[in-house]
Amino acid sequence: MTQLAIFIVAFLAGMALDFVWALCVEAVQKRRPATAANLALAYYALMVVSTLLIVAKCVPAVVAYGLGNWVGTYLAVRWKRCD
Repeated sequence: MTQLAIFIVAFLAGMALDFVWALCVEAVQKRRPATAANLALAYYALMVVSTLLIVAKCVPAVVAYGLGNWVGTYLAVRWKRCD
C-alpha cells in the first residue's frame, strides 16, 4: 500500500470514528441505551480494524472486549439516571 493510500485510509477511519463517537454521545445524552450501546460497539469495531491488521492473533480477546464494550455502555445509559 502506498503512503497516499495509507493516509487516505487513516483519514477516513478517523473521520468515521469521530462521527460514530458524536452519535454515541448524543444517544447517551438522550438516554437511548440500545442506540448508545450499538454505536459504542460500532466505534470499537472501527478502532479494531487497524489493530487486527497488525495483531491477528488476538481475535478472541478483541471479540470479548467488544461484547464487554456493548454491555457496559448499555448498562451505563440504562441504569445511570441523572434526572
